[in-house]
Amino acid sequence: MPPPFRDPSAIAALVGATIAELPDVAMVLDSDGVLLAVNNALVERSRMSRDELIGRRLVDVIMDEDREATQLSISRAFAGAVDEFTRVRQGDGAPGYVLQVAFYPIRDGDEVVAVWGLSRDITEAEHERARLAELDERLSLTLNAISDGIMFVDREWRFTYVNATACELVGRSEDELVGNSAWEIFPEGVDGPYWQAYHRALDTGERQQVRSFFEPLGGWYDVTAYPTASGLALYVRDVTDEELTSQREQETQRRLVDQARLLDASNDAMIVRSLDHTIQYWNKAAGDLYGWSTDEALGRSASELLYDDTTAFIEANSALMRDGYWSGDLEQRTRDGHALTVQTRWQLVLDDRGEPSAIFAVNHDITAERAATEARLRAQRMESLGTLAGGIAHDLNNVLTPILMSIQLLSQRDRDETETRILSGMEDAVKRGADMIRQVLSFARGVEGRRVRVSIRGLVDDAAQFADDALPSNIEIVVTREGFAGDTMGDPTQLLQVLINLVSNAKDAMTAGGQLRIDARILTLDDQLASATHMVPPGEYISVEVEDNGEGMPAEVAEKVFEPFFTTKEPGRGTGLGLASSLAIVRSHGGFMNVRSREGTGTTFQVALPLASDEEPLSSPVRPAVAQLPQGHDEVILVVDDEPMIRQVTAQTLAAHGYSVITASQGAEAVTLIETAQRPIELVLTDMMMPVMDGAELSALLEEQHPHIPIIAMSGLNSHDSGTRDAGMGITRFLPKPFTTSLLLTTVSDTLKRVPVEEGGSP
Repeated sequence: MPPPFRDPSAIAALVGATIAELPDVAMVLDSDGVLLAVNNALVERSRMSRDELIGRRLVDVIMDEDREATQLSISRAFAGAVDEFTRVRQGDGAPGYVLQVAFYPIRDGDEVVAVWGLSRDITEAEHERARLAELDERLSLTLNAISDGIMFVDREWRFTYVNATACELVGRSEDELVGNSAWEIFPEGVDGPYWQAYHRALDTGERQQVRSFFEPLGGWYDVTAYPTASGLALYVRDVTDEELTSQREQETQRRLVDQARLLDASNDAMIVRSLDHTIQYWNKAAGDLYGWSTDEALGRSASELLYDDTTAFIEANSALMRDGYWSGDLEQRTRDGHALTVQTRWQLVLDDRGEPSAIFAVNHDITAERAATEARLRAQRMESLGTLAGGIAHDLNNVLTPILMSIQLLSQRDRDETETRILSGMEDAVKRGADMIRQVLSFARGVEGRRVRVSIRGLVDDAAQFADDALPSNIEIVVTREGFAGDTMGDPTQLLQVLINLVSNAKDAMTAGGQLRIDARILTLDDQLASATHMVPPGEYISVEVEDNGEGMPAEVAEKVFEPFFTTKEPGRGTGLGLASSLAIVRSHGGFMNVRSREGTGTTFQVALPLASDEEPLSSPVRPAVAQLPQGHDEVILVVDDEPMIRQVTAQTLAAHGYSVITASQGAEAVTLIETAQRPIELVLTDMMMPVMDGAELSALLEEQHPHIPIIAMSGLNSHDSGTRDAGMGITRFLPKPFTTSLLLTTVSDTLKRVPVEEGGSP
């Protein structure tokens, strides 16, 4: 009989009691795989009774697909090995259960006398493991698909997970990172901004974010550290390009700020507008020029803000889009509607792709320069016209002088009434021709004349008297001069001519009647107003305004009224010289003229003349007209003129009134006659413009060699003052052509007697 421990029944009794209440399936088997003992869990799982199970082989109880593996495991256990395996049981096509089976040898000394088996149901655990494995795989796929780096480190700073992007960012493989300390891999980072942020996250349990340059990798990284139960989860973004772009933008912004300061320091208006002309930049000079602040101008359309007429603007923009650059002059307006002329340069701004993106404009105000240029051009035209008019006037006066004197010589003879009337008409025609020549010279070459103290009150009274006589009864005349007192220095005849011309123009503007107002007052100009508006010195002026409520003029007509030969009157009714000559007269007196007019409401002309000081001398009394022409006493007079008719008629006139006359055709001939004359020459009457030796050279020579001989200068160009200045020293009197017999004889007589006379009178 075998020993009790080796007796299968004893073994079953001993072990069976031990395993009976185990929660997992347990059994004892002999070397043939026969069940010697089973616990309650196996009975329940197999759905067989204990008696049905004891004595049966285990492989006969289990399913066919498990038998071979089970028998092999039992055999290995009897061989002394502990054998474990896992088997999956399926049932009816549905997910079955999973058993973890293990067989352990039961030894008696070195001999295996039996084995006991243990089967644990790990179905739920296996399902959970499979779920976690699937989740882990899915998470790994997700994390690896993220474009930013994901890293996990434990509290020892060892990497426990890195995704593919993280490996790429740090330039290390997963094997080089996982399980190794971050600070051993990157010792340069110790105590750096990332090191400090990670420690704060672990110490405080709060999320930390750091953005810095990481020297070992040579780039900028944005890292967010999230505290976890085992360490930190790190979310890493490579922001090198973003940071470099930001730095470039900041540098660009700083550069733009610096450039903006420079642009604001510029005196030229600088404007950037989009392709649809919306203003994007507006420097300080633009605000000063146009009157809109930067905030008011930005976002508004340049075409609407700066232009009344956009035709030229549109044409310039078309040229800009075609050529990429445009420059020229444009008419613009300010905030208060003031017209501007700007010299502008436009540049098309291209983006990184070479496409047009904006327009940069630099505008320079040339309004004043344009006005000055136009004034210079007008002055040049006037100078050219004056030269032409002077030549014509000289020739015409040379023609009119003998005609006028011949008519007056003929008039001294007895004539019947018809002949006298004809001669009188001819004389009036010649005088009107002479007046026209003087008017041309007035606006073309400036006006010179005598300067006496002129009462503005008396001048206004004379103009009002003329208006009362010349204007029809349906025009009311209103004169405002009460309490006004003031004088100016000038030629009263010329100044009255200006006012009479303005009154006549007002009459023509009030065809249906109306009111004419003449107003005199004191006007004070400060430095800015005087220089910017009128180009005259600051000070006190006498302003005389002639205002009508007639038809008025549009702005474009009012701008041209002072131009010579410009007239709005019908052909034959106006020469266009009235206002031009009036302006010339006023300017020659140191004053200025303005015009204000609105179509349909009337026109106001302003004449401003300098106020005379108290020290200005009073005018000398006018010499009363003589009742009879002066007669000579056989004095020898030398007449020098290159025009034969003038020499002849002048000589005949002087001879007819008691003088001895000799003639010369030019200065050199006159000098010879003076030096060879049988009788002393007592007076020289010379033209100023002659060939070979003109009147100026002759007068200078006689002043040096024969200072006792008085000289009377004749000219068809200028007044006495100008002629004297041109001739130099030695000229005693000036005789303007054409002259009358009375003026010739009076001037000669007064010169010989050395009696001062009122000069420059009308013939």
